[in-house]
Amino acid sequence: MSFDIAVLLKLLLSIALGGLVGLERQAHGRAAGLRTHILVCLGSTLAMVVTQSFGAGVDPGRALAGILTGIGFLGAGVIVKSNEIVRGLTTAACVWFVAALGVVVGQGLYLIAGVSTALVLIVLTLLSWFSHKVPTVSYHTVVVRASTPQAVVLDEQCRSVFQNEGFRIIAVSSRIGKQPDLTELTFRLRTRKAPDIVRMTQPLLAIPHVVQADWD
Repeated sequence: MSFDIAVLLKLLLSIALGGLVGLERQAHGRAAGLRTHILVCLGSTLAMVVTQSFGAGVDPGRALAGILTGIGFLGAGVIVKSNEIVRGLTTAACVWFVAALGVVVGQGLYLIAGVSTALVLIVLTLLSWFSHKVPTVSYHTVVVRASTPQAVVLDEQCRSVFQNEGFRIIAVSSRIGKQPDLTELTFRLRTRKAPDIVRMTQPLLAIPHVVQADWD
């Protein structure tokens, strides 16, 4: 395969389109940013260009499957799970997309590559703004500590506070000590509105014998 203008165009276009997606991710402070997306897109394009140089003896479908399967390991590296919160799924999807984008560019389908990139940028920008307007369910863990062995009374008082604020109690766990008197209740809560944690802590601290309330 001679290195001609067509190959150079594919590589440069791959850098440009992958960079546009990566720039949007980097602007939002994501783990995989400009350089990662460019390298993934460029690598996919290069793999397809090399595959084409082998002629009819190589199935491009197998090369495509190998690229998209292998890129899953890189995408998994940007996904972070903390308790019930999972971050990085959108960035992982973007990494997978630019890998497919590189394949499209490598096949010379420039119009499809350009339109796909534009659609992804629309999804990442306009739909991001729209999704923040849609009420979503959020989960919280609250640990209430009180200097009393009366766990049942404390549980009822805490439940009353949470239910008055519109929380749904999913589960409760406890740790109760006798010497010294200590009760620790851990509540798993669900709500459809963003709670004002500072304001919510005050009624919990107002419960008799409560010394600490931690939100997560």
